[in-house]
Amino acid sequence: MRRILIACVLVLSGCVSQSQPGLLSDDFDTEQAAKTRVSLGLTYLKNGKYSQAKENLDTAIDFAPRLADAHYAMAYYYQQVEEDARAREYYTSALDLAPDDADIANSYGAYLCEQGDFATAFNYFDQAVSNQRYANTVLTYENMGLCAQKQGNHQQAIDYFRSALNHQPSRTRTMLLLTEEYIATGNWDEAQKRLDRYRRMGRVTPESIWLAVRIADGKKDLEGRQQYGEMLKTLYPDSAQAKAYEKQFGTLPDITRTTKESVSGTTHSLTAMLAESNRSQSVQGNEKRRQTTENSRVHIVRKHENLYRISVKYNIKLSSLEAWNPHLDTSSLEVDDQLWLVPPEQR
Repeated sequence: MRRILIACVLVLSGCVSQSQPGLLSDDFDTEQAAKTRVSLGLTYLKNGKYSQAKENLDTAIDFAPRLADAHYAMAYYYQQVEEDARAREYYTSALDLAPDDADIANSYGAYLCEQGDFATAFNYFDQAVSNQRYANTVLTYENMGLCAQKQGNHQQAIDYFRSALNHQPSRTRTMLLLTEEYIATGNWDEAQKRLDRYRRMGRVTPESIWLAVRIADGKKDLEGRQQYGEMLKTLYPDSAQAKAYEKQFGTLPDITRTTKESVSGTTHSLTAMLAESNRSQSVQGNEKRRQTTENSRVHIVRKHENLYRISVKYNIKLSSLEAWNPHLDTSSLEVDDQLWLVPPEQR
């Protein structure tokens, strides 16, 4: 639970009284003791010690029967042990005690969505986002998008993910989720736009490269699909996405397979493939490429390359490449453009 500071448990747990509520002294702070028990119970639950977790959460409710967080924690316990009726009972009692708690409403909505109770889930999501003092609106809109996605309502999911990004434009997880939905609806241009935005803010992951593969496939860019696929297999050969690529598209005979030696070395197979596709370039262009191999400070742009592919190849952030090359329009590179791979002071 977001509001419970688990880190304090190790400090506090040693001082927890084992007395029953009826035997406590008058100055004993039962609410604080209950909160400590909640923290301890959640820590046990996180570590898979269910008996100790349940014992401490029961004690928390004994100490403070009207503490919403204690009921909220117990609901989470029953959620983990897959007792649906009791999980719902404690979520409901937590909200009865704290009807304006948007965090509890959001969590209950997410749980109900997992159970397939979509209509009720959206009622609680709406309750959360309608709270003007709710600081985590982005999380609820994202949950609403995931719930709509689970129902197969792609346009509704797009609307919710866009609302989430309105509240937190830099949230990279939501960017990838939105890209996925644009792919699902065949809106390749919007999918590309959202993935490009992610690339400027997030790191390269198997998920982001796999999305690039699927976008290239949807746009009938077979060469681009193949290049991104080789990136995926080289950088993340054991990933689920690399296995999905192999299963769906297979290994084409003109690709030289490589192993993952280093991210900075990225794709020897990509280099070989791109060199093959560029043999028709002028003698001058070929000479520039030869010089580029000898001088790692400069990269000569080849056919079908963009800034993202170059950043992956050299393991350099997009923002750094843009800052080091103010003379270029990095959003639309042209063949034979010279791209600095080092800052000005190293040239």
